[in-house]
Amino acid sequence: MPRTSRTSRVAVRGAFAASVIATSLTAFPAHAEDAHRALPSHQCTVNGKTVEPGERVNGTSRDDKIECENDIENVIIWGGGGNDNIRVKGLILDSQVLGGDGDDTIQTSHLMPRHGYSTVRGNSGHDTIIVATVRGTADHGATVYGDMGNDRITVGSVHGAPGDYARGGGQVFGNDGTDRISSGTIDFGGRVLGGSENDLIEAKAVGPEAGGTIQGGPGVDTIHGTDNSVLSAGPGWGVVDGGLDVDKCRVEHAAPDRARSTIASCP
Repeated sequence: MPRTSRTSRVAVRGAFAASVIATSLTAFPAHAEDAHRALPSHQCTVNGKTVEPGERVNGTSRDDKIECENDIENVIIWGGGGNDNIRVKGLILDSQVLGGDGDDTIQTSHLMPRHGYSTVRGNSGHDTIIVATVRGTADHGATVYGDMGNDRITVGSVHGAPGDYARGGGQVFGNDGTDRISSGTIDFGGRVLGGSENDLIEAKAVGPEAGGTIQGGPGVDTIHGTDNSVLSAGPGWGVVDGGLDVDKCRVEHAAPDRARSTIASCP
């Protein structure tokens, strides 16, 4: 029987070890998104009863009171039917807060997407939505939707430019219905869109440093600053576009002598 050299034996062992490692990696693939996905650890109650931490917090078909004392991460909160009152006192981290059917009241802290999207939706009904700040990135969006119904949306600053196909960023949509949207400063690519019908949009400022956008959309919209003041567009790349129909605007360029801002469809 021929004798093998020590070098050959070492090479064989190395090849075998590499094969075992490769097989293990194939059998148990590692996904980067799984490594970033934190286990839900929220403290929430539904109608006064504590719910077990998990990927969903569900209301009922009746009027519910849903409260979460801390941050929610990788969680969906679903109000279901009825006129629900949903309050999340912590951050909305890669999570969704959905009112469901009915005239819902939703109040949350900051939308802070990190590895996914952070979303608040009123769904159908005349909803009241209050969100501290809406800040996203091109890859990870922070978005508020009024959806169907005459909604009242109040948000703090709206920051973050959307990426491809207008996905991501910091954005607020009134959607269908006659909506009233009150916003803080809209900048660094943030957008506020009224949607269909006659909407009212008021903001503290749009594009004071980098750029921000207000679009009224279809319908006779009213656009102005906080407490019916004159809204300043710029001196960054602020855009105020009333959209279709004859709109009512109280808007002016922050720096008329070197205006980089745009005011369109606003008599």
